Amino acid sequence: MTLKTLAQRLFIIKPLLNLTFAAGIVSIVILFLNGSIENQNLYALPCLLVAAWSLLLSAILGLLVNTPSPDKTVKGWFAGMKKRLAKAIFNFVAAVFIFTSLALLYVTIKLLNL
Repeated sequence: MTLKTLAQRLFIIKPLLNLTFAAGIVSIVILFLNGSIENQNLYALPCLLVAAWSLLLSAILGLLVNTPSPDKTVKGWFAGMKKRLAKAIFNFVAAVFIFTSLALLYVTIKLLNL
């Protein structure tokens, strides 16, 4: 099973991840508007981390579904250049997501004091 087929199977949870992100942000706003300082200290950080992770996973899932397929042969110089450019952009965005995931993991560990 390739990463693209796995992402296509898991694509059904993308709306759930987006809803989780929105719920996390809304709960943070409600906490800051109506919550006490103790509740803000207790619940704001986990809500922020859940929102950040769900948004990142949703973005990675959306990226992996649109992976350029390597088995298509293209005719012509311009079509080949277009395919190489799409693959290079995909690799760059995938590297950015990997570094973003590692940075978010580092921030999560530091904030939760693990």
